[in-house]
Amino acid sequence: MRGTRLFGVVLALGLASAAAAQAPGSPAPPTTPVSPQSPLDSYATAASTTIIAEQACPGVQVRAGQLTTLRLAARVNPGQESVLEEKLRSRASQVRQQLAADGREAWCAEALAAFGPQGTVAKGVLATGARVR
Repeated sequence: MRGTRLFGVVLALGLASAAAAQAPGSPAPPTTPVSPQSPLDSYATAASTTIIAEQACPGVQVRAGQLTTLRLAARVNPGQESVLEEKLRSRASQVRQQLAADGREAWCAEALAAFGPQGTVAKGVLATGARVR
C-alpha cells in the first residue's frame, strides 16, 4: 500500500511540476491544491500511459509482469472492475490529448522517464531496445 501511495504522490508532484514549467516572463499559473490519487486512479494512469507508450513510442514495450504488479498493489477487486474500466477510458483519453499536445518525442521521453528502467514513478514497466530521441 505504501508503494501505491508513493506512486500517487510522485505522479501528482510530477504533474504539478510539469504544470509549473513555463516560459520566462510568463505569468505564474494559478495554484490549486493537489489531492492524492486513489490506488485505482494511480493504476489507471500507469496502465494508460504505458500501454499508449507501447503503441506510440518506437522500440518501447510494456513489461506485463510489472504492470500486473502495479495492478495487484492497487488491490483491484472484482466489484471495482466497472469503475476501473471507466477510469482507464477517461485516463487514456487524457493521455492521448497530452501526447498530441506535447508531440511524440517529448511525450515518449517523459513516459520513459516515469516508467522506464530508471523510472521516477514506477521502475521497469516500460522497456526499450532503442533510444527514444
